Amino acid sequence: MKLGFKYLPLLAGLLIWIGAADKPPALIRVHLQAPEGAKGQVSVPVTLFSPSETIAIQSVPEVSEKEIRKVSKRVDGTILVEFNDFGRTKLEVGTSTGRGLILVVIVNGRVVYAPRIDTVITSGCLLLPAGAITPEETIQINGDVEKSKEQKLKDLPRSG
Repeated sequence: MKLGFKYLPLLAGLLIWIGAADKPPALIRVHLQAPEGAKGQVSVPVTLFSPSETIAIQSVPEVSEKEIRKVSKRVDGTILVEFNDFGRTKLEVGTSTGRGLILVVIVNGRVVYAPRIDTVITSGCLLLPAGAITPEETIQINGDVEKSKEQKLKDLPRSG
C-alpha cells in the first residue's frame, strides 16, 4: 500500500503535464476534385454525402488553415472563413482553373462542404453551412491564427 502512495505524486504530475501540452492545430483544407484522366497528378479518394458518391481530390490543398485570417459564425448560423491575401489569391486561381469541378472543404478529416465550382471566388472568403465547424474548432482556429501572428512579430528583425 505504501508503494502506491510513493508513485501517486509522480502519476499526478505526469497527467497534468500531458493535459498542459499544446493541442494540435485544427485543420481546414480546401481541395479541388482531381480531373478524370489527369496524368501524373496525385489524388486521394473522398466520400461525399450529398449526393453520396466517391470522388478523387488533389492531394495538395488549394488553401489551408495556414492562410486563414479569421473564422466567424454569422447570425444565420453559417460559418464565414476569411483568408489572408495569399489564401485569397490561391482560392481565386483554384476556382478559376477548376470551374465545373467539385471544391471539397475538409475540417479535421471530415468533409463539411462540397459544392460544384460555378464561379470564381475573388472575395477571399468561403461561406460554409451551419454546423460545419464546431464552436470549439472556431475558437481553436482563431487562437492558432493569433499565435501565428504573434510568432511572426517575434521573428521580425529588430532595427537599431
